[in-house]
This record gives sequence, structure tokens and C-alpha cells, in this order.
Amino acid sequence: MSNGSTRSSERSPLGPARTTSKALGLLLAPCLAVASGCHHATLHQGSELQAELTTVTAEDLFLLGVSHARSGDLLRAEQYLTAARQRGYDEASAIYWLVRVCVAASRYQSALGHAARYLRDHPTHWPLRLVVASIYEAIGDLGRAESELEHIVRAAPDRALPHYRLAMLYRTREDDHGRSKVHLEEYLKLTPRGPHAAEAQSVLNEVSETKMGPQRVPYSAQANHALQGAR
Repeated sequence: MSNGSTRSSERSPLGPARTTSKALGLLLAPCLAVASGCHHATLHQGSELQAELTTVTAEDLFLLGVSHARSGDLLRAEQYLTAARQRGYDEASAIYWLVRVCVAASRYQSALGHAARYLRDHPTHWPLRLVVASIYEAIGDLGRAESELEHIVRAAPDRALPHYRLAMLYRTREDDHGRSKVHLEEYLKLTPRGPHAAEAQSVLNEVSETKMGPQRVPYSAQANHALQGAR
């Protein structure tokens, strides 16, 4: 089995996911990369599996799940991680890996199912809810994505990223440009040097111009007098 430092590093709780709206592969790419590390002995497959599971600790089930995830056996990873969770292993860590594994396997509904069960008991886990919004957005369910993001910004208005993500959704609808502007301004207020600051400012200028329409540039009195004299 892995040494203590390896086990400690595997227990990362769910943290803010680096996401984009264009590709789910980018959504959790930093998390889903297959990393090198120790591989644990795999339990026998087949009819003996369930019997063997009863003799394995929750922590070892979790580490086996992580090992299978890293080796690319995503279905087996999900089975072990689910078993670890059911056996009482730290739920936040198990969910963190279950969502990652299901997204990597393109099992988006399974990822949403695992997250939903956790969020029922931990409704204020905003990082996971943001991941859920990202999954909905990536699979084209923009209504659900918007609902999740609105939930976050209402309950935790000091979190910058949900404001940015929600603003970008509103931006796609002309009638919502005003709401997009509000959230872009809030994002820039919370993180003026944030990773999306330049794009947020660019989009803010765009939606502000769209809302106000083309503006006439006033002439100075001197310029106006010169124009009249030129007639």
C-alpha cells in the first residue's frame, strides 16, 4: 500500500474547479489528468468480488478506486469509490473523485447523480455546486446551469467566479444584457486582477455599448463654430 504521505495527498476535499463553458474536457482537465504513482493490488474480478469487498477497509477501497482512476479503468474506479463511500469513508473526498471519474468516462448523468446526493445533505457546498453548473452548461442544459449559478450568487455573493459564469450566460440573450453587466461589474469588484478580469472588462464594454446604443460625440463650441464657417 502507499505510504502515509500518499494517502494524505489523496484526501483532497472538493475544491473550486477550473472550468470553461466550451468543453467539458477543459472543465476538470487539471483534475482528470492521469498522474504517475503507486498502483495498488486489484481485487479479483468476478463472483468473488462482493465477498472480498467485505474484508477490505473503507480507506483501502478508496485508494483502490483512485488507483484504477489513474490507470484508466474508470468503471472499476467508480465501483470502488462508491463502495468506499457506502462503507463510511470521508464523503467529500469520495464525491470529489466520483465526479472526476464519471466526467472522465463521459458519464455526466452519473456525475450529476453523485453530486446531487451529496448536495442534498450539504446544500452550501458551493465549489461542488459550481461544478454541477459547469456540467449542465457543457451538456447544453443552460436553464439548469443558470439556476445553479443564481443559487450560488444569491446565497454567497462574495464568490467571484459564479458572477462571471452567470454573466457569460446572460450575455447570450439580448434581453439579459443588463443582468450580465451587473454580474460582470461585481466580478471585477471582487477580483479586479482575477483570471477572467480582462475578458470580463471586454464583455462589460460590449454589453454596455449594446444597451446604450451608439452614442453621438458632442462637438465643442469651437469646433461647431468652425464647421458653420466652412459652409
